[in-house]
Amino acid sequence: MVEGAEGRRVNPVWRTRVVATVLVAVLSVSSIALALITTAEGARSALGPTPAAAPFRIFTVGDPRLSVATLNPLVMTSAEEFIITYNVYSTLITYDGNYRLRSDLAWNYSVASDQKTWTFRLVPDAYFTNPSNPGDRSHPVTADDVVFSFRLNLNESASIFNSYTTEFTWQGITALDAHTVQIVTNRPYSGMYTAASVIPIFPRYVWSGVNNPVRYSNANPIGSGAMYYDVANTSFGSNFVLRRNPNYYGVAEYCQVSRPDEVVFAGYTSSATMIADFKSGTSGLDAIAFVGPADYLAALPATNDPNGIEKWAADAGFVAEFNVNVITPEIRASNSQFRTGTNNPLLLNYTVRKALAMSVNKTALVKYALLGLGREADSIVPSANPWHYDIPPSEEFQFDPAAARAMLNDAGWKYDAAGNLAPGTTPLYKAGGTDPLQFRFYVVNTYAAFQAAANNITQWLAQAGIQTTDSRGNPGYHVYTYNQMVGIWFSADYDLWIWDWIFSPVSDPSLDVLEVETTGAIGPTSDNYYSNSTFDALYNQSLITLDPTARRSITDQMQRMIYDYASYILPYYQLSLYAATNGRPGTNPRAGWTHYGNWSQSIGLTPDSDLPNLWFDVEPLDNRAPVISSFPDVQWVSGSAATISAGAADPEGQSLNYTFDFGDGSPRLTTSSGTVTHTYAQPGTYPIGVRVSDAEWPVCGSATATIAPPGSFNLPPVATLQVSEPHQTFAYVGENVNFTLSVNDTEGDPVYITWAFGDGASTTSYVTGTLSTKIVQVAHAYSAAGTYSATITYTDNQTGPIPHSKTVPASVEVRTQPGGGGTPTPEANPWINYGVPLGIVLAILLGAAAILVRRRREAKRDEEGGLPPPPPPPPPPPPPSS
Repeated sequence: MVEGAEGRRVNPVWRTRVVATVLVAVLSVSSIALALITTAEGARSALGPTPAAAPFRIFTVGDPRLSVATLNPLVMTSAEEFIITYNVYSTLITYDGNYRLRSDLAWNYSVASDQKTWTFRLVPDAYFTNPSNPGDRSHPVTADDVVFSFRLNLNESASIFNSYTTEFTWQGITALDAHTVQIVTNRPYSGMYTAASVIPIFPRYVWSGVNNPVRYSNANPIGSGAMYYDVANTSFGSNFVLRRNPNYYGVAEYCQVSRPDEVVFAGYTSSATMIADFKSGTSGLDAIAFVGPADYLAALPATNDPNGIEKWAADAGFVAEFNVNVITPEIRASNSQFRTGTNNPLLLNYTVRKALAMSVNKTALVKYALLGLGREADSIVPSANPWHYDIPPSEEFQFDPAAARAMLNDAGWKYDAAGNLAPGTTPLYKAGGTDPLQFRFYVVNTYAAFQAAANNITQWLAQAGIQTTDSRGNPGYHVYTYNQMVGIWFSADYDLWIWDWIFSPVSDPSLDVLEVETTGAIGPTSDNYYSNSTFDALYNQSLITLDPTARRSITDQMQRMIYDYASYILPYYQLSLYAATNGRPGTNPRAGWTHYGNWSQSIGLTPDSDLPNLWFDVEPLDNRAPVISSFPDVQWVSGSAATISAGAADPEGQSLNYTFDFGDGSPRLTTSSGTVTHTYAQPGTYPIGVRVSDAEWPVCGSATATIAPPGSFNLPPVATLQVSEPHQTFAYVGENVNFTLSVNDTEGDPVYITWAFGDGASTTSYVTGTLSTKIVQVAHAYSAAGTYSATITYTDNQTGPIPHSKTVPASVEVRTQPGGGGTPTPEANPWINYGVPLGIVLAILLGAAAILVRRRREAKRDEEGGLPPPPPPPPPPPPPSS
């Protein structure tokens, strides 16, 4: 699953915990989720009064390949099915827009020193929401629901989540109380973070009565996530509608609220049709996904578009696959789901598979099918993933159809159908006109580039002596719909195909990616039916290897095995292409949205990331969210009033409410002032939080108060910062931004101030007479657009047990004045000289792909995080290739 350039977004408001200066319980590090508002009444106070005139806001995403075949998470396969699942259902933990680990249903989680005993503490205010009656709160989420969900997937071998429960036992998953779950694994388990972030939490009161969970339609999905599935307004299979969950715990627990009341994924028949609608504003599209390469380059404007269109190319884990079916007769006979299918047993011959691999020109496919918007592939673990193993160029299969033919001739394939010696014929036969190199070749109709690739691969294979056919034996290939391909997949009824997997840049290399090549995956997820006991043993070892260097050695070996076997012949890693518009074209441009972030960097913000992060971050143009520009840490002494200050502004100039949590268990304080004082009774380190709200939206910040024991010593100066931007929350290039520091010092010491504006420029100030508050102001104009991290450092140059030099950070957004822009000119069409039929060219340039559904293994995210127990470190860099 993304993203990131979240700009002004700060850490969530966290649940209150007091952390002493000594004897901190290291093994129970939590996400310190300081829920500033934990009651419904408190939440209303923090959010402020909802204006009666607040409109019902819809965010619409265009999707030219949309398809939803099931609402049952246990058997989902398409991208859209994953989107629905992880918007509707909660998981114990999840990831933010930058794929950093964060709390979800479990606000706190810890692992014991044995590295096997995990404890998850659930938020107390989570409820299951029934789309038929969204306001009903009669079914709270409890530890029993979590235990049931994990045991369900442990028990159901056909569930796509079953592989995540390898190290679990039925007895090892228990509820300690209504809001505490303990999971004891068989051995230290490197996949726990992935498992906890991928297994949806189901309502036990619904699913416990289901006799066959993997065949359950789940037509009315009931979950506790940020959104609920709007059954009444969804046209199943052509669009789907998600509504803001009125019971979502994330508003109070993590300061996360879906800004759209409703999110619509609208299906289109082609990328070109979608883009035309997007640019005209006819249907109110706010964002589009799955854009075709030619459309991205030619039909979408360049940056600085005067109409407010932004576009992104993201390396989001798309892996195209030219697959070779290697199912054995024994595996087919032992599994009833495969008995109706057939495959050519000659593909079990390594020489044949190697010849296939030598007949795919990956360089050409990237250049012409993707128009350069991708890169050549080797491993099933995408190149954007840090666990990717890069096959040394000298050891890759080289494109050489002539050499492939010679190799086949040497292996006995050098005759024609009549048994005559004919080493140059196609298809090649063995002696007696036997064993023809003739294979059915299927292509999913989800993407025009797939058909372009298939057309070229067919011709390259013919040069090697291999003939591809459609399902009836006619030369060429057969194009199928997504649903037809799913049927072919689950019956193993093909010889060769082109399709794709989508992983994330931070998917777990074993559980999320390499698992599809294990013997245990044959049936639920495997699509080439590879089975190798050595590979399976390495996979199992990778799940219990915690040392990243040792684990990398294992996963590198597994990737090399898959490459060398030549059943997964991967042509390219494709960039995922998106666009969004700031406002909507037409008569009411302020009816739309803004504040998208940078999807090229923040993959977890993309609309198809499966995560609801984008809904938390986008802002309606008619009422943008407040901006916290500064919320510095506090250093003071106990028994004396400490000043706590948050600098914030509202884009529309609305008045703001500030709710402070002091982290010491004292009552929260709500005020209209951004500066308050608080006296800490005891020394210690306290997590502090602020929730800033206009009439509609909350935003939150976090900091730390370090409180020292009282004594006879010089106290540091105290200051508050206000950043004033010409347009409330931003400035244009060349406009002055005013930084105002209000400072005083208990002893009246002179204060020295250094202003660093984040663009390389800085200045200094000096102020005296600080027994009373002094106001110091400087102005600075930025010469380029961007988000700048300014820092203001002040000191009285004294010493003591509390630091006397303090730094206040501030975030400044600078934009380019509207206007300008242009459209890039795509490269001259190279297809004509490359031998690609005109029909394929037109298919690419017009984006004439029908419904798309990406098969998707859920992109389970980066195993790194802040305050929860530290996940395994990222893999070490791969050794240099020889």
